[in-house]
Formats: sequence, structure tokens, C-alpha cells
Amino acid sequence: MNIKLITSLKESERKFRSLYEATSDAVILLDEKGFIDCNSATLTMLSLNQKEEFLTRKLTDFYPEYQQNGQPSQQLLKRKIAKAICKGNNHFEWIIKRTDNSEFPVEVLLTAMKVGDISGEKKSFKNRVIQAVIRDITERKRNEEQIKASLAEKEVLLKEIHHRVKNNLQVISSLLRLQSRYIEDENVMEMLKESQNRVRSMALVHEHLYQSKDLSRIDFSEYIRNLASHIFKAYEVKARGVKLNVKVVPVFLNIDTVVPCGLIINELVSNSFKYAFTEESLGNISIDFNYEHNNENKFILQVGDNGIGFPEGLDYKNSGSLGLRLVCSLVRQLKGEIERVNAVGTVFKITF
Repeated sequence: MNIKLITSLKESERKFRSLYEATSDAVILLDEKGFIDCNSATLTMLSLNQKEEFLTRKLTDFYPEYQQNGQPSQQLLKRKIAKAICKGNNHFEWIIKRTDNSEFPVEVLLTAMKVGDISGEKKSFKNRVIQAVIRDITERKRNEEQIKASLAEKEVLLKEIHHRVKNNLQVISSLLRLQSRYIEDENVMEMLKESQNRVRSMALVHEHLYQSKDLSRIDFSEYIRNLASHIFKAYEVKARGVKLNVKVVPVFLNIDTVVPCGLIINELVSNSFKYAFTEESLGNISIDFNYEHNNENKFILQVGDNGIGFPEGLDYKNSGSLGLRLVCSLVRQLKGEIERVNAVGTVFKITF
């Protein structure tokens, strides 16, 4: 053999051995018969003194009978090795047991390497060496648990905040209702009722967040149905003979979107109850919420009725009505657009 080639191979082996020993990760070589080699980090990780002692051990000596997911370790490891042989490598988390029986979590990278001529053979352990690079992740897991505990604590605190805000808003709503009992002027009573409904629509948002598993988003479909039900109860007398149709695409929205949407729906549905139908007529009120066609980042909210229609010549964008002024202001808050659709009755379309 060429002397230069031999020298080059020895130099490459020396460099490989130097890297092999320098890494803080445990590196183990094994085949179907057992362990072939390991670096010094392996001995430190497993509380062993001599490499010879490690090489006489069996693979089963270094893991508990069951992993954290409750699966038998031996069967699970066979599947992990089979996957590494099939795909070339496999990365996963594992539990290792030291010689003193203490256990700790690790991250494992298995790499399958061919040895000799294996052409025509099935992908099996035979004529292959597995390199296992093992990293102790005890500290990382401890930090993850601390972060999870901290997040859980903050979630409890946020839920408590939403619960208290909801309770405070309900107190305001109750005060408005009590105050209305001492009012004889029907216009003032109507104003108090409207304010009470607005407060209730906001309280519902916090109630949903308090009950939700995800504090950043609200099930908008469920929220709209609950809100519509509350408005119907508030206008119980006028709601006789009126049918509510709600069509809402399943979607979760954040609180900054739900609050203005809820108030918009409250104002428009309340207006329909107050102005759209005569005492003798039956009618429908509809709430539709969907994505814009071919654009799931844009929503369309339509609220309308099939009543007597919008008064001719009334500019809803410059109306003296507090409700319509509030609707237009909330649409601007959503950075959206509002238009009145030419249809039977009154239909408003908000795109945002």
C-alpha cells in the first residue's frame, strides 16, 4: 500500500478520534451483536470507569423497562433502530438508566452505516453499524417544565382577570336595569336598555375567554349565537313572530376583533327589532359571517332583515342615531368598509 495513503489514513483516524473524544455528547457504535466502541463522554454519562466494562454490558442495561409514554422500551427501541436503518437516521427523545439505576432524559440521533458489500440484501441490522449520538437534556427539560408552570400560572391569572371583568360588566348591566325601574320616560328607558345590551355584548366576550382553553382566541360562531339569543330575550315582546337565521363559518378570532364585531351585531339586530317590523307582521333577521371568496384573510359580516326597509333619504353614515354612528366608528376600528345592500328590507354588509 502507498505509504502516503497509509499516513493520510492514520492522520484522518487521529483527527476523527480527537473529535470523537472531544465532544460532550455520548457517542456509541453498535451492531447486531452489541456494543463496539464508545467515547469517554459515554462513560461519564453512564457513571462507568472503564470502556471494557461498558463493552461487556447489554443494551438493555441502560434503559428502564418502560419509557415515559408507557410503551415497552425494548420493542420501541427495535422500531427506532429499524427506522434508522430504513431511512438512514432517526432522531428522538429517550430515557436512559445509569449503572446506579438513576434515570435521565436524552436526545438520540441514530445513524445507520453500511459495512462491507450488502448489495441485494434487505434493509436489516446485518452488515450495518449504528452510531448513536446521545445528548443529556435534563437541564432543558427542567427549564421546559418551569416555563410550562409559569405559563399555566399566567393563564390562571388571565382567566381570573377575564372573570372579574365579566363580573364587573354584569354589575354595570344590573345597575342599568335597576335604574330603568325608576324611569317613566320610555325614551330614557330605551336608552338604558340599549346601553345594557352593549355592556352585555362585551361581557360575553370575557365570559367566552374565561371558559376557553385558548385565551388568545374566541369561537366566534358560538359567541354570535349566544349574543343573538341574549338580544332576543332583551326584545322579548318585539321578537314575537320574528325568526333569527344565523350562518357563521367556523372561525376563531382574537378579542380585538370580536368586541367591535359583537357591538356592531348588537346595534344592527337591535335596530331591526325596533324599526323593521310592524306589530302585525312576521319577519326574519339574519346574521351571516363568512370568508370573502378566494381570500380567507378577509371576512364579510352581513346583518339584515326583511322588514319595512331603510328610510329613504337617510344617510346612515352621517345619521344622528347613536347606534349607527357607533357602527360606523367600529367598522373604522376594524379597518373595514360598510355598505347598505339593495335588498328587501335593510341589509348592511361589513368587509374587513
